[in-house]
Amino acid sequence: MSSKALIAEAIGTFAYVAVLCGTLLIGSAAAVGGLAPALAAGLTFTAMCFALGGVSGCHFNPAVTLGLVAAGRFETRLAVPYVVAQVLGAIVAVAGFWLIVSNAPAGSAAGIAAAANRFDAPGTFPFAAVMVAETVAAALILLLFVGATSSGVPAGFAPIGLGFLIAVLHLVLWPVSHAALNPARATAVALFADMQALVQLWVFWVAPIVGAVAGGLFARWINEE
Repeated sequence: MSSKALIAEAIGTFAYVAVLCGTLLIGSAAAVGGLAPALAAGLTFTAMCFALGGVSGCHFNPAVTLGLVAAGRFETRLAVPYVVAQVLGAIVAVAGFWLIVSNAPAGSAAGIAAAANRFDAPGTFPFAAVMVAETVAAALILLLFVGATSSGVPAGFAPIGLGFLIAVLHLVLWPVSHAALNPARATAVALFADMQALVQLWVFWVAPIVGAVAGGLFARWINEE
């Protein structure tokens, strides 16, 4: 395995999480979710796919990596190094924003906790709804990821479709769970947020991974030639 692939995964995840945190925590969009963070997440993912996809395959998400293993599109032995690189990239991004918001003028930025993924909390849905929503969302991402990169589909358009889907899922899931979709993003924010986010973090690993594996298996079957 090339170290360049791991560096690419760390950089791509860093960019995705950094831009998302920027739109969630700073300025008029701070802590409210909505269109700006959704577009930021989707467009940054697309941009990083075009920039680094040829190096690492542009997973930028532990759930995607494990889902692609289930789909037969990625080697099992490479999964753990990819996940570690993704989580480290996300942590560096959130650490940077923790420093920024900690030193921001009063009223110009929200605290890191505003971006944390939660359930059974003000502004979020109950546990069962969050589990279902995050699981289904991850399954849809894997279905598109595998389908858009299958033979017979025009090459080069997968990042655009994935970016659109990620943006839409952020819009839908923000009021549900603050739109995790990505265990690396959820972990990095929880580490700098509060104890509730850390205690609830397991949900934002389990649900996306279960959904991604299920989506990968289904995509493997339906795209089988």
